[in-house]
Parts: sequence; C-alpha cells; structure tokens
Amino acid sequence: MNQQPDIWKPLEGLPEGAKYWGNPQYRILERQWLEARSKMKAGDPADRFVATWLAERNRAFAIETGQIEGLYTLKRGVTEQLVAEGFAGVVGAHTLENLDDQVIIGLLEDQTAACEMVWQDVAEGRPLTASMLKSWHALLTRHQETVTGLTVVEGRVRKVQVPFVRKGMWKIAPNNPWRPDGVVHQYCPPEHVEVEMDRFFAIYNDEVAPRRYPVEVEAAWLHHRFVRTHPFQDGNGRVSRLLMAFAYVKRNLPPPIITALAKPAYINVLEVADRGDLRAFVDRIALLALDQIQASIDVARQALSGKLNRPTGNGGRRVGDDYLPPCNGEPDLDELAR
Repeated sequence: MNQQPDIWKPLEGLPEGAKYWGNPQYRILERQWLEARSKMKAGDPADRFVATWLAERNRAFAIETGQIEGLYTLKRGVTEQLVAEGFAGVVGAHTLENLDDQVIIGLLEDQTAACEMVWQDVAEGRPLTASMLKSWHALLTRHQETVTGLTVVEGRVRKVQVPFVRKGMWKIAPNNPWRPDGVVHQYCPPEHVEVEMDRFFAIYNDEVAPRRYPVEVEAAWLHHRFVRTHPFQDGNGRVSRLLMAFAYVKRNLPPPIITALAKPAYINVLEVADRGDLRAFVDRIALLALDQIQASIDVARQALSGKLNRPTGNGGRRVGDDYLPPCNGEPDLDELAR
C-alpha cells in the first residue's frame, strides 16, 4: 500500500491567462438573465414569481450540499418535494439513515439559513473576511453534533464519531483523509491555518476580486483554494460551495448546484485541480452554471410575458403566488418514506 502523503502546498493566486478561461456561451446567457431581471419592478407579480423560483433553487442547493457530504441520503422523490414545498413536512424517515426528525430538520434549515446569510452579506456589501466565513460555518453546522474521525485499531485505520466542538473556529488538529488507495490527502497543517487563511483573503480581496475574472473562474478559485486548505474541523466542503455561490450572488447570477449524483465527477475535477490544473474545475462549474442560468432565463421570460404558471419538480404547480400540490394519485412525502 502506498503510504506517501499527497503533500499540501501553500495556496496561489490565478495565472495571467485565467481571464480567458470563461465560457463564451455563459457570457451570452449572463447578459440575457440580467436584462430580463432589469425589466422587473421589485415586488411586482413577475418579480415575485421569479423570486419563488430562486428560493426553490436555494433549497435545492442547501439539500444537495448536505447529501454530498453524506450527512443524510434522501429517499427517491423526496428532494423534489422538499424543493417545492419547503421543510415543514420532512421527517427522519425520509432519509435512508432514518435520522431523528429534529436532526434532519435542523441540518436542512441550517444549510438554508447559511445560504440566506451569504445573500444578506452580499446585499450589505460586506467584504470577504475570516469573521464572515466563521459566521457561515457556525450557522451551517449548528445542528451537527459529531464529525467522522480516524483512529488506528490493531494496526488498521477505522472511522469513529467524535464531538464537533470547533464550530465557527479554525481547526487545532489535523483532518487529513485517507484515500481508497492508501494515500494520505494532506490539508493545511493546523499550525499554518491562520497565516494561510490571511493569505487567502488577501489574494482574493486584493487580486482576484478587483480583476473581474469570469465568474466561473472566481468561483472555482474560491472553492478550490479554500477546500484545499480545509481550515475547519469539519464542514469545509459545505463552506467551499457557499464561497462558490458567493461569487455568483455578487453578480446577481443564480449559483450552480452540485448534486449528490454529480459527486464522482465533481471530486474528480477537484483532484485534477489539486494537481495544478484549476481550469478543469472552472470548466465543470461553468457547465453546471449553464443549466441553472438557462432554466432561470426561461422562468424570467415566461414571467415577463404574463404567464405566471409553471410545473414544480414534484408534479405540483406554481400559479402566481400560489403553490398547487400534485393531483390525487401522486405520492406525498409520507408515502415516499415508506
């Protein structure tokens, strides 16, 4: 078994050529989306219709970020129902793990609240700082009581659950994972986290943000450089995806959603970025963002035409401000849980 670690390296900025990495098709759709939104008056029926759509996308983002981390696995069909209707009816039995009701509700609500905190921070024009990220992390992990750790028993590495005690604080112990091939994937050592995160904020605020790189380039840099550092005890993947969303929200764009089904491809391009090719990750984010912005443009144009009626993913419909649940015969959450 190969026991040589995958060595951590201090983070770097973007190469000069990165300003040309953007997806040309996305630039076209970006203009179309912003043009459509500019035609809406805040609070009018079309604006509310689109706002409801964006709220659903926010719930989808929150649901999937937890599934990617393995905090829960929702049963087939439940995700679409929760995206359309919210979390009021969710119970632990909707997960394959049969989590406690309050645990699953807490995780979903915390992840949604953290997304909303990102939106609020952007609306208030707050710069990216350590205190901001620590606030996101503390809220994001509020109902997570344990984290997975590693211990050696009789010469074999085993997973154990340990208390999650450093919410909203940088780590003080290593959190390096073992890959299936036996290689240790090394993140930033705890003793370097403070300096490394200072470097992260300095590079972003002084170099990356002011140069107005294509949004997918900025998002990929934020996500990868943060998660490669892994400064928190746990929750780093979820914070890195919030940072990805932050880049899009700053420009009034719908963030891409990385689903649990897309996890293998997502992890693969992250590992490619670890080896020095960040552009592969940029391209992956751009493809995911294309799906979101095209769907959002379609909803916006429909709303501007006065057709305030669209299907939801669970078989229901949105008609103006109203939600119409699936017709009789469609499965509900309780049926899906059985």
